[in-house]
Amino acid sequence: MKYSFLSGLLWGVDTALLALLTASFVFTNNASYESNTALVIFTGIIGALLHDIVCAILIWTYISVRKKWNKTFEILKKPKILTPIIIGSLLGGPIGMSGYVLAASNIGAGYAAAISSLYPAFGAVLSAIVLKERLSVKKYAAFTLALIAVGVLGYYSCSDAQNTLSSANITNTLLGLAGAFLSVIGWGSEAVVCAWAARKQSVDDEIILHIRETVSAISYTIIALMLCFTANISASSIFASSKLLATISMIIAIGLLGTSSYLSYYRGIAQVGASRAMAANVTYAAWGMIASSIIYQTMPSIIAWVCCITIICSTIFVARK
Repeated sequence: MKYSFLSGLLWGVDTALLALLTASFVFTNNASYESNTALVIFTGIIGALLHDIVCAILIWTYISVRKKWNKTFEILKKPKILTPIIIGSLLGGPIGMSGYVLAASNIGAGYAAAISSLYPAFGAVLSAIVLKERLSVKKYAAFTLALIAVGVLGYYSCSDAQNTLSSANITNTLLGLAGAFLSVIGWGSEAVVCAWAARKQSVDDEIILHIRETVSAISYTIIALMLCFTANISASSIFASSKLLATISMIIAIGLLGTSSYLSYYRGIAQVGASRAMAANVTYAAWGMIASSIIYQTMPSIIAWVCCITIICSTIFVARK
């Protein structure tokens, strides 16, 4: 379970830094940014694109050092194994993350975080159906308690962020809710698909991640190019007011954190199954809050700390054998 908990810690720090990076883009200084859905989506996707491209490059380097390219090529020749891995990559990468960005831009980051944090519950139910991974009633109760705490934490940690629910029209609200549930389905399904490939087909979890990051990076690139064309947005303008060296350094640092988190998460899924791995990984909400408080030098509320302790204790209980 150490890999699954480590993935949550690394992803929490990664998320806080990625949010800081995205906030530094020139679009956030645009007066019309908050009311322009295309710009909101595009900025979020560019941040995710940079993140996954760096992660993909680092994974390629890692696979090269480990001399596992031959295993990757073997999987590419087996459509029955490759197909579910690609599906999982699209579910967890562009679909899940894009859904979250869509939700945040239409119903506010607080509501988006609260709803999307339910992805482990969806994954656990799907695991029980597909992989027959059963948990005891007490562990399901602890898991539910952790999810409630994550939801409360997600809402209160973003209470000062933009909240467009009150001003958005009904169409945008429904679109945002659909995006939030899309992230739940995408992230929850990804873990189950990866667990199936690693267990049922005896595929190396590092090879699965190699393919996942490659597919995700390519998909994000295509999506970004499509948005550039349809919304008439210049990608180069994002860095117009940024210090290039500092931005590149931060992107590399975030990529290292993300890659380490991915490797730990996929190893956790392969070793303990999707349900337990997600239970430990979801602690990213707590670690993200701690990392954000350090970066922005703010003190979280008592409710936030209570949620932090609840999440960690509940998930440790779920993870126990």
